[in-house]
Amino acid sequence: MKTKAFIVYIALGVAFAAVSLWVLLCRGKNARAIRTKYRLGGAMIAAWAMLSAASCNGPGLFVTCYDAASPLNMVYITPKDTEDPALNSGDILLIQISDPTYDKFTVRLYTIDDQPQLLQSESFDFADKSQAVATFELQIADNGYKGVAILKVFGVATENDVETETYIGGDAITII
Repeated sequence: MKTKAFIVYIALGVAFAAVSLWVLLCRGKNARAIRTKYRLGGAMIAAWAMLSAASCNGPGLFVTCYDAASPLNMVYITPKDTEDPALNSGDILLIQISDPTYDKFTVRLYTIDDQPQLLQSESFDFADKSQAVATFELQIADNGYKGVAILKVFGVATENDVETETYIGGDAITII
């Protein structure tokens, strides 16, 4: 598709050059030549805009260079060996972070109450920057809590021996 659009643009350029020569030879006194030159110029601008907007590849029907980039550190939380959304203590959650930008992550599990309580906290190191997805496993601890809980994932940045946590995602899970 991109090659065809480029060929159309080249053909419009050649036609524009020929009409420009026509306008030059008639010293700008032929209204039809000037009108044709303006129309070809407009068609060239439209073709160039379409060519530059459709020059990126990606999923979907029509992706342009002006679409927003996918955000970094997207968090996906899924149960490891079950399809059941309700989890028991001892079940394992698979936490995947796409395009990770942190070397360390902290995962915390909180109750959903007026005053949330920390149920579980784990830290994971991710040093292999060659992988596009950081994958961690979290085994739900047996702390006697039953109900809906919030799992929050934080990216940990260290600067001057001071760790700063940034919330990057999470999800609600049901513990039965």
